[in-house]
Amino acid sequence: MNFDFEKNNAARRLDREADALWENAKLRDEVKEYLDDSAFRRFGRLSVEEENEYLRETLAWEGAPIQPVADWLDATWRPLNLSSASETEVLSALLDLLERLRRLNHEIWRADHLSDRRLYELIVRRILPCKLKRLTSPRSPNVWNFEFYTETELLDASDESNWLTYYATPEERLLWSQEHNVALPQRKTPPFARRFPPLDGGCGDCGDCR
Repeated sequence: MNFDFEKNNAARRLDREADALWENAKLRDEVKEYLDDSAFRRFGRLSVEEENEYLRETLAWEGAPIQPVADWLDATWRPLNLSSASETEVLSALLDLLERLRRLNHEIWRADHLSDRRLYELIVRRILPCKLKRLTSPRSPNVWNFEFYTETELLDASDESNWLTYYATPEERLLWSQEHNVALPQRKTPPFARRFPPLDGGCGDCGDCR
């Protein structure tokens, strides 16, 4: 009985390996126009399954249409009139928009120092008009970093005051102080702790749309 079980497991494993190799050959053929020889040489460090995942994501990126983010929202979404909306209405609209963006594979980073009204305004003005490729893999999210915005302005990219005040760890603040020999701003807790669970992926931002 145990022998038959192990035999069946081995057969299924061989089938999976054969399927992966067949898919790998197909994906390599499809992706040749997008990758040079150096990329294929790096594949030696990957398993067949890892290589296939990378190739699938490459093809998804190359084939993804470029659209304004607003076009990705479903027809039930309507922008809020901020000039007449109450704080309760703004909060409700913001949470709804954040959840919609999360379902579309977007992450919002370092925005908890901004009020609900300001963040909603920035998303509508800065994110929704941006033309991007629509990607669905949680490994490749669109990440938006609001670190350089205040309630009234966009800071210079070299201005790290918001990061130091609200987001840097004690260790990062100490290293920064030692490196720059400048007094640190007082550490503060961001006033708006929003629950927007991150997708899997790294940090980044859309610099062209700041």
